[in-house]
This record gives sequence, structure tokens and C-alpha cells, in this order.
Amino acid sequence: MKEVNERYKVLALADTQMDQIRERIAGLLRDVVKEMSGHAEGIEVCYTAGERTTVYRINMPQEHRGKLIGAQGKNITSLRNILAAMAGSNGFRAIIELVV
Repeated sequence: MKEVNERYKVLALADTQMDQIRERIAGLLRDVVKEMSGHAEGIEVCYTAGERTTVYRINMPQEHRGKLIGAQGKNITSLRNILAAMAGSNGFRAIIELVV
């Protein structure tokens, strides 16, 4: 019985650490998007954590989305690759969705 309780404590600790990592990544993503768009107001980054995948949703004013997407989608593709690398090094998948 004691082993089971210890296992739940370890899992709870791991969940807390993963939430902290996801929050740090969301904050970093928010800062990068603000700098890329040149407009700090109205930008929101939230996330939904699944079992193995985290979805980061970026909500921003329509007139500033073009700067984030970039020519032929190069900016958003690069940002998605960086996010995937950060998440992968922490043991989960991550994707970015632009909220329309």
C-alpha cells in the first residue's frame, strides 16, 4: 500500500512540473508573438493539455496575423518547429492553433 501512495506522489509531482513547463512555454510564446507582431495589446496565448499533446491557442487581432504568419507561412512554420523542439525535449507534443 505504501508503494502505491509513493507512486501517486511521484505522478502528482510530475504533473505539477509538466504544468510549470507548459506555462513557461506559453509565456515564451506570448512574448515572441508580441515582438513579432509589433503590437502588444489583444494577444492571448492559452493552452489545453491532453495526455500526450498540448495545444497552444493564439488569439490576436486580425490586422496583426499577417506578420505572425509571414510570407508563405514561413514565420508560423518556424515558430511551430521551435515549439515542437521545446515540447519534445520535455516529453510531450505541442501544436499551435491561430484562433480566427
